Amino acid sequence: MKKKMANSSPRSHSTKRKLTALVRKALITLAFLAIPIAWLIANEHTVKSESDLSIIGSGVPVAVQIHDHSCPLCQRLKANAEEAIAKSEAPPEWRIVDINTTKGANFANQYSVGHVTILLFDSEGNRQEIIQGVTSVQALTSSFEQLTSSQR
Repeated sequence: MKKKMANSSPRSHSTKRKLTALVRKALITLAFLAIPIAWLIANEHTVKSESDLSIIGSGVPVAVQIHDHSCPLCQRLKANAEEAIAKSEAPPEWRIVDINTTKGANFANQYSVGHVTILLFDSEGNRQEIIQGVTSVQALTSSFEQLTSSQR
């Protein structure tokens, strides 16, 4: 008569397979969640750095868009501005302030402007130009280059 070992029982083997499958599923789920979580963290960091207005007057020219995320005109202006910045040889620092926040509303009120607006500041923090409304990439590129070339 053969004795069965406790470790080789059908029940024990089935439990190990279930545990292995559960661990595998948990690891796959974790891998799928890691990507969006990493993206959210990176996006939050970008939003914070893009909205940091302390750079105004710190020795570099700055362009600040007064933005409303739900406004299609603001989104178009932002896309045009980002394209213009990419095309510029020496672009200004780029900042975006959300007009729907206290910080953004206060900033817009300080300069008596609304959304769909870009304010250009020289390296000393003096406002040089107000760009209102959806503006072409070419016009924005020209304004950005004029701002930065006057700082050299």
